[in-house]
Amino acid sequence: MVRNNVITVGEMAGKDYRMADVFRGFGIDFCCGGGQTIAQAAKQGGITEEELWTALETAALKAKQPAGDFSVLAPQLLAEHILSTHHKFVKEALPVIWEFTQKVAGHHGDTHPELIDLRAAVLREAEDLLDHLEKEEQILFPAIKQMAAGETGLPYVKGAVESMMKEHSSSGESLEEWRRLTNNYQVPEGACNSYRFLFEKLQEFDTDLRQHIHLENNILFPKALAMLQEA
Repeated sequence: MVRNNVITVGEMAGKDYRMADVFRGFGIDFCCGGGQTIAQAAKQGGITEEELWTALETAALKAKQPAGDFSVLAPQLLAEHILSTHHKFVKEALPVIWEFTQKVAGHHGDTHPELIDLRAAVLREAEDLLDHLEKEEQILFPAIKQMAAGETGLPYVKGAVESMMKEHSSSGESLEEWRRLTNNYQVPEGACNSYRFLFEKLQEFDTDLRQHIHLENNILFPKALAMLQEA
């Protein structure tokens, strides 16, 4: 990342939602206060300009790190990765998405009525997905770890896997609805930063959830069923 002392926080947030996340983390207003320079924003956030640039560069660097080969992980380790990465992401991202969905729908719903439908669709998926995560965390993932440790007598695993995969299909349908209502996350011309931020967060969530489901459906669950069969 080239440090540009002239670019405003609004311009940076508009081009890359990861920068918007950094600003939000420091309490920097990138929407109504989007005309600030980095130096001015750092002062608002109570940090030095160097600290803010470092945080922005770190966020940009993390985005470029390649993904690993998760197929080689033992099932209990893959389950831990999913919990610490994707489950954690869902729980942290959904409140932010819901906050901005309400804000944008409230401000722009009159001229963009699809935002009202989007608000309802986001709420439905959020409620369903959080319930889904709880079932994985309380039932299926502990059973997978037990089987990996050599425990037998867990016949309910097959039914639990089938149930989770069915719910994954429902989440996939929800993501398709999000895409339809947002025109594949394309913001209208002249959209404000909050509007852009929301669509970028929705797209980020979409990408992460598809990877999340891929790891479970195509790697973790087959490993679990294989352990069950061997037992």
